[in-house]
Amino acid sequence: MTPTALTLGLLLALFGTREALAGDTSGTMRVGDMQFGNALDPRGWTPMLQPSDPDGMSYLHAGMLRTPTGALYPYPPMVDPGKPLGQGDWTYAGVLEFGYLHVGGDRNAEYFRQYADWRSGAVLGLLALDFENRKTGAYAEFRGDHLSGDDQFYRLRAGRYGSYRIEGFYRDMPHTVSTNAYPIWNGVGTTDLTLPARLVAGASTPAQVAAVSATVPRRTIGLNRTREGLSYEGVLYRDWIGSAAITNEKRTGTRLWGGSMFFNYPFPDNGGALETVRPVDFRTTDINLSVRNVGKIWHFLATYNGSFFRNHKDHLNFESPFALYNVAGTPQVADIKNGQSSLEPDNDYHNLRLDLSRELKWSGQLTLAGAWGTMRQNDALLPPTTCTGTGGVFIAPTADYTFPCANWNTTAALSQRSAHARIDTGLFDARVTFHPTPVFGWHAGLRWYREDNKTRYLSYNPLTGQYGFISENGSQGSIVPGETGIFDPNNPLYRSANIPVRNVPFSYTDSQLELGADWQLGRKTSLGVTYTYDQNQPKYRERKRVDDQRIKFDWVNRDVVGATVRLSWEYAKRDGGKYNYDPFVPFYSESLPGFVTPAIGLPAYTVADMRKYDLSNRTESKARVIVTYPWGDSATLSTTFYGNRDHYDALIGRQSTSTTGATVQWDWQPTPATTMNAYLGVEGSHMGISNINDADNSDNGNAYGRIGQANPHLGGPLYPYANQWWEFDRESNRNAGLSVSHAIGRARVDLSYNYTGSFGHVGYNYATIGALAYRDAAGVAAASSGFPDNKYRTNTLDLGLSFRVNSNVGVRLYGRYETGAFSDWHYAGLNNTLSYDHRLYTDKGGQLHYSVSVVGVMLSLKL
Repeated sequence: MTPTALTLGLLLALFGTREALAGDTSGTMRVGDMQFGNALDPRGWTPMLQPSDPDGMSYLHAGMLRTPTGALYPYPPMVDPGKPLGQGDWTYAGVLEFGYLHVGGDRNAEYFRQYADWRSGAVLGLLALDFENRKTGAYAEFRGDHLSGDDQFYRLRAGRYGSYRIEGFYRDMPHTVSTNAYPIWNGVGTTDLTLPARLVAGASTPAQVAAVSATVPRRTIGLNRTREGLSYEGVLYRDWIGSAAITNEKRTGTRLWGGSMFFNYPFPDNGGALETVRPVDFRTTDINLSVRNVGKIWHFLATYNGSFFRNHKDHLNFESPFALYNVAGTPQVADIKNGQSSLEPDNDYHNLRLDLSRELKWSGQLTLAGAWGTMRQNDALLPPTTCTGTGGVFIAPTADYTFPCANWNTTAALSQRSAHARIDTGLFDARVTFHPTPVFGWHAGLRWYREDNKTRYLSYNPLTGQYGFISENGSQGSIVPGETGIFDPNNPLYRSANIPVRNVPFSYTDSQLELGADWQLGRKTSLGVTYTYDQNQPKYRERKRVDDQRIKFDWVNRDVVGATVRLSWEYAKRDGGKYNYDPFVPFYSESLPGFVTPAIGLPAYTVADMRKYDLSNRTESKARVIVTYPWGDSATLSTTFYGNRDHYDALIGRQSTSTTGATVQWDWQPTPATTMNAYLGVEGSHMGISNINDADNSDNGNAYGRIGQANPHLGGPLYPYANQWWEFDRESNRNAGLSVSHAIGRARVDLSYNYTGSFGHVGYNYATIGALAYRDAAGVAAASSGFPDNKYRTNTLDLGLSFRVNSNVGVRLYGRYETGAFSDWHYAGLNNTLSYDHRLYTDKGGQLHYSVSVVGVMLSLKL
């Protein structure tokens, strides 16, 4: 909902087109943070820009100039020479802009506040100070902007051109997740969610929960990101240049989160699917060190990057209000009423890289790069469960599926107390380019990369001699007998339980060869061809080798009826080794001593004809056409057409994807005082997938526990053709914008309008009702009609008036009016109630319709 066109439109309305099209010349971005600004001023420095220079680009050319492809260069702003600072060689320039904003209408609408802390009150539009010594090249600059206490930035840079640069910064950025949330728990924002006094954990009815949910106050869910940093870049000795940077980012707040007490859908009035709220309290520290040397023959660069993540909230415990009951056996013996989630662990990342390059004959260059990295995590592990008392189901003395929680709610139940997780990476990259003649050049590249996962974990409880983990904190095994989540070779009830007992250390090695050439066919025409062969060797995946071949053609002509035309076409084909639908046997209990295979075999892991989209055979084609047409002396018409097509050789899984789009843009600047821009973009995409429902009950084929469940093939007794279904996802996006800026004497009027629209449709087809999860009349009717369309729309109108009182004082008035419409079937019915049986939701979704206005007055003082 915040596309580039929308941001640009707001920028144009507030500050004018000429300023918006200028570039930030305040320094490089090699070290330090990447961008400073907020919703009031996305660039973070625009009020400093001067009016366009009527002399244009050059004294030799009064009008505008174009790039080689025909795009117009904007009129440059006039240069502020600054004012003398004392009697020395220093000069200074500065701007102070401050004023008042008033926000009216639906100012708490989620999509309006998503990344901006709009609020009524005084604001600091910009405080900027520049100091420069034109004799020595020394400089210092400060930028500051304050929209609110959670939306601001400050930056200080200083140094001497060609010698060194230092930078320090501080910034805040909000991220609103929901303004329409109604969590029932106490302790939101902490690691422990408890129920209010009116509800009893594990003993409340759906009606009681719904009554409490209807009375809790509305809350905003979101977080704030605070980031600060310090960096240095400068000459160390002769041709040696070094840089060092450290940044620290802290994220605090809340996010919507899950809370499962086993799924509720097959067993009404049982289990529980909860939408909880988790705390966010992260800190990430990044360190960058580099040293480089640019010699006459060799160029050298060595870098170190380190990232250190710390999470001060490592878990989330919550109370579930709903009671559980076992579907077989004696009356309920378990009292499972708590849930637990382990949150992101502390982790460290280190990477060392060396780059070398050398000039060669025939206008050639050789570049070599090598890198080694490691990612490590050794957080203390949480106990497998937090339940107390007894869990599980008791049917009879010979069918006792209960377990003492005391054997699992302690770290003594772990095979190791910390994660010992580690992934190492290696990289070698070589590339050579030659241009033996002015009209012909070629290049070749070889890249090798490996990711080696050294993490090994066996889920074994030394207290009980059992393998696995207690699923869903004990709730699943306390509803369905035997689904506790453990394997025990000494217990007939569990010795045939095929469950995951080891982590899968996914790794891969990727080798890539690239060959290419380019020809200058004439003064205004060029052709390029590139061939790439990519071989990926994944470890513990369905394929041991994946080959991807790709060829790309690029053609450019700068004189097609006066326009520049750029065409590109790319074709790729992927295949590989034999596909193994179930490569995970070594990580399941069936690989352990004492496992007993059932007489009728183990249920198939999945249908053998399933193909995962990143490993499936695939043919891909891409095409793009870009036309830039100079329209007279002061306008440019630019168009882009593109399309992508992918076909996957899969009976089950992703089968096809496609994207088609076009953009048209018109830019006109007849004089330095007048600018007009118009933009229109359309895009449509489609994805088709197919899957199959297993025959898990008599009403859709066959039940588990019968002969044939080990057959993985499509059309077999477990996966009959009658249970296959297809899904077709279609999405279309539209965006358009218009901006006009015109200066009259000391005043300037700015207007912009932006529209964004996104429309999505999900359609289904199925062989028989055996493909459906719900096979009653209502479920069949819903699947036949499909889901309603998803729709998102925004309209934004910005008006601005700026005028200079004198050379040092200016006033800016502006207004913004935004409307939005939102329709998503995922949230259908949540406005009525957030509680459905044992399913409890927290977020009602974005506001269906909103309109909001922002008006403000800013006083600008030239210091």
